[in-house]
Amino acid sequence: MPSDDVRVVLAVPTSWNWYFEPNRKCSIAWYAERALQIADEFHPGQGVDVFLYGESKRPEESREADRSDAGTEVIRTRLERGSLSEWIGDWAVRPNMERGIFEDAGPASKVEERLGVGDSPWYGLPLPAVRAVGEWNAGREGTTLVLFWLDRMTQAEEMARFIGRYDASRTFWQFFGDPDDVHYSFWTRQGMHQGKVVPQLRFHFGLRWSRRAVLRGFSRWTKNV
Repeated sequence: MPSDDVRVVLAVPTSWNWYFEPNRKCSIAWYAERALQIADEFHPGQGVDVFLYGESKRPEESREADRSDAGTEVIRTRLERGSLSEWIGDWAVRPNMERGIFEDAGPASKVEERLGVGDSPWYGLPLPAVRAVGEWNAGREGTTLVLFWLDRMTQAEEMARFIGRYDASRTFWQFFGDPDDVHYSFWTRQGMHQGKVVPQLRFHFGLRWSRRAVLRGFSRWTKNV
């Protein structure tokens, strides 16, 4: 497997409160740790770029206001092995999440300051995050492995089309998500999830994935590029 100049990107939604329980499996913190482990397979200690996407704190000021996905904000953060605990405190927990009705709010984490919380779990849309990763990665040297957590059914075709038009020789997109919460029939049509339609795109149906499986899929793709 080629390991020169391979960068790892993790994209995570902020839709549900339990995503911000760092000791819980499949939480944002749980995925951040596993993304670091995958990055270490290429260059020990190189770190990961993490994109969080969710409901904008102020939807009316959204940078996507001229598009149908207005109200979604995407935040790029940098995660290093030595700053994992600090990163979790900033971006993977909501200190005021369980605050009582009459309790005063405590100091907010960065994610609480930047992203809103609504009554419905379906806050941010995924396509802006796909575009943000693509735009950030454009023109960079080397190869990029994108681990993308999807937790809603919308914009599946739009995301696949964007990725299909993207630089297929430098970026591998590994999506994953609960099969009950994603557009299963779309992702399995004609073997889309296996890379038979868009070679640089795979979909794992489930919230738990192994480092070995991700690296195996990435390695197979690199051999065919």
